[in-house]
Order: sequence, then C-alpha cells, then structure tokens
Amino acid sequence: MYHFETNFPIANEIEEEIRQFAPYLNDDTVITHRYSVCKNVLYNEIIVNEKIYDYRDSLDSNSDNNLNIAKNINRYSKHSVYKALKNYTSRSMPWGSLTGIRPTKLAYEYLSNGGSVDGIAGFMSEKYDILPKKAEIIQNIVLCQREYLASPEEYVNLYVHIPFCTTKCSYCSFTTHIADKSKKIIGPYVDCLLLEIEQSLEIIRQSGKRLFSVYVGGGTPTALPDDCFEKVLSSLADCNVEFTCEAGRPDTITERKAEIMKQCGVTRVCVNPQTLNNATLSAIGRRHTAEEFFACYEMIKKFGFDINVDLIAGLPGETDVIFNDSVVKCAALIPDNITIHTLSVKNGSELKNTGVAAANPYTEKMVDAAYSILTGNGYAPYYLYRQKNMMGNLENVGYSLPGKICVNNVTTMEEILSVVACGAGAISKRLFPGGRIERLANLRDADLYVRQFDDRLKKKLNFFTKQA
Repeated sequence: MYHFETNFPIANEIEEEIRQFAPYLNDDTVITHRYSVCKNVLYNEIIVNEKIYDYRDSLDSNSDNNLNIAKNINRYSKHSVYKALKNYTSRSMPWGSLTGIRPTKLAYEYLSNGGSVDGIAGFMSEKYDILPKKAEIIQNIVLCQREYLASPEEYVNLYVHIPFCTTKCSYCSFTTHIADKSKKIIGPYVDCLLLEIEQSLEIIRQSGKRLFSVYVGGGTPTALPDDCFEKVLSSLADCNVEFTCEAGRPDTITERKAEIMKQCGVTRVCVNPQTLNNATLSAIGRRHTAEEFFACYEMIKKFGFDINVDLIAGLPGETDVIFNDSVVKCAALIPDNITIHTLSVKNGSELKNTGVAAANPYTEKMVDAAYSILTGNGYAPYYLYRQKNMMGNLENVGYSLPGKICVNNVTTMEEILSVVACGAGAISKRLFPGGRIERLANLRDADLYVRQFDDRLKKKLNFFTKQA
C-alpha cells in the first residue's frame, strides 16, 4: 500500500484521487501533498517518490461566496493531484479527476454560468481531463433531460422501500432480509410502512407541493406475499403520476402480482436479470434462469406496462462476448429503458468479504460496447451516476427509447426534487434554496424499524416541517 500525507483539511478528498491510481503504484510509493493560498492564487505541490510537481490556479477574487471559493480550492487541489499521478504513472482515468457520483451536476453548473449545451463536452474534457467519449455522453444526457426537469418549489418525489428478497446477491451490500426466513416480521413491517406512507402523503399535502413520481423499490417488492404487496400498492393507488415498481427478480413475478400492479395504477415495472448467462446467474446467487426472465418479460409486457431492464457489466467470470450477448438479447425485446450498471464491489457484500471479485479486465469493453449496441438500436443515454469502488472507475448509465424516459430516475439521480422516503433504510432528502441538501435515513433493519417506528416518524415529521 502506498504512503500518503497531506495538509488538506479534507484528506479523504485527496485520497480519492490517489486511490484511482493505486493499482499502478508500488507498495513503497510515498506521496506528499501540500497546498496554500496567497493573494487569490492556489498553490499545490505534490511529491511522488521525490519527483516534484507544482501547480498554480487563480481563484475568483471577485467572489464573496466562501462556499464557492472552498469548492474551487477542493476541485483544483484534487485535479492537481490527478495530473501529478497521471504523469507519474502514465495512466489516464475515464472520468479524469472526477470522483463524485453525479458528473452531470457539473454540466448544469457550467450552463448556469453562461455555458452552452453544445459546449458541455469540450468544457468537461478540458476542465476535468475526462475522456472525450465520456464527456459526449454527459452532453447527450443533458440534451435528453432538459424537457423532463421539474421545479423543486412545486413537486416532490415519493420513495417506498421493501427490504425483502428471495436470496441475497453476491454483489449486494444492502441490509436485505430473506423473505422465507422473515415471515414473522413482514406483517408488522407492512403495517408500519402503511402508516408511514399515509403520514408522508399528508406531509406532501400540507407542504402545498404535488407528487411528481412514485417509486417502490428494494430489495424486491414482489418478494412480498400477495396480500401484503396489494396493501402497499393500494395505499398509493390514487397518486396518478409515473408509478414505478421494481420486480427485479423474475422468480417473484406472477400473473397475480402483475394484476395487482395494474389495478393499483403502476405504470412502469423493472424486470432485472442482471445477466442472461445462466452460469453467472447461479454464481451470483440469483434464483432464476435466463429462460425464466424471457417468460416473465413477455407476461409483464401483455399488461401494457412500460418496462425497465437492468444489466451489470464486470460480473466475475464474464467476458465482453458473454456480456454483449446479454445486451443484444435485451435490446431485441425493445424494453422502454435499459440501464447498464458497472459492478461496484461494496463493503459488506459477499464479493468484497470473500475477495472473489478481482478486477474484470473486460469491463471497459463491456460498457463501451453497450453504448454502441444500444444507441445503434434507437436508445439514448438519459441519466448517469457513479459509485465508489466501481470496476475500472466507470459509470452506470440509463438508456431510453424516445419519449419513454423514467422521470423518477432523472429527478432523483440529479437531486432536482426533494424525496419523501418510507421504509427501512430509505433516505429522505430535502432541498433548500441555494442548493443545500439535508438527508434523513430510516433505520436499515426491519425489526428495529418496527420497534422504533413512532420515534422515527416524529423525527421525519420535524425534518420536513422545520423552517429553512
């Protein structure tokens, strides 16, 4: 492991840049970073094994906004460390010096400062050293999103979390309860959830805002017994907005579940195979086959839902040929949305704990091929986000057919609207004027969620009613 020292007040911000280059650094590499500010000039010195790099950047002397000054110091310092390590290792990263999860936010910031949409790709490449092909994706996404943005003064999203699954996938780090082993808690959990949904809808009514979208996720909502599933969806049946329900596991979707979703006003269903290779499905802990996915997809399609499909690039043992086959077969079904996730090896997941997930050398080829295949079949990228510990420092991208964008994905991923979130592990977000965002997380464990429900619900009420 490399050795690192900095005088920067937020050391982990600098180390995020270094971590990108860790595979290309020797264990005895010593990295020292020093920054200073003098007369509106930022100085960064980086020493890598006695090789010295010096960078200077001018700060805005006319700005009276300390937050903006601090933000620029942070960005310039990180970019300086990136440039030094890029030179030292002769390696470039797909997203350059960006380590944040929402690169599109920087594009919107550029637009708010007078930039043009056509100039986004050039700006992102020049400012952050992003590969041109990635910068072009950001520009295309902004073009797609513009007509689907909503006012935070008028609208809010509602999220409902179901923390139950039939099995736990090897890449999952969520607090997931196996449905067959959690029968005693499911009933009490749903009872509390219904009360929280009722209270949340009342919070929204009293705020004078309107619902923009509803999203029921997990976990796997369709892992609930039919009666519990119907109770949850019925509590949302009169919302009359885009209403998405995750049915990620094909082994949990039945005709009855589809009927319930249709009766309760669900408009969009997520059917997520993650891969169409049966050997991989078994290895990652999925309890279904590719053939069962196809049968389930056709059944859901007959009900007239918009359909989202997810695939994961970089799964252990898969080559680009295997992954590309999954992309081609999913595209042939013509779902409304296809999201290509890049595998993120998260703390708490089986892949992380067992050390099984070595870097997949084909991951970047997979992601690039998916872009070519999907755009060649009429899909356009419409949202993007990144996570820590992603294979190849890549990204997750959602693709949509024309007119079929999932507005919840756009407004949630871009943090455009407040989110009132219900259920164990759900995180509410409240947007304030000036771009400030506050978060309130529910307890992740279903049993604790039930036992501490009343106290937590009071905190949530205070969170959304306190003055800005």
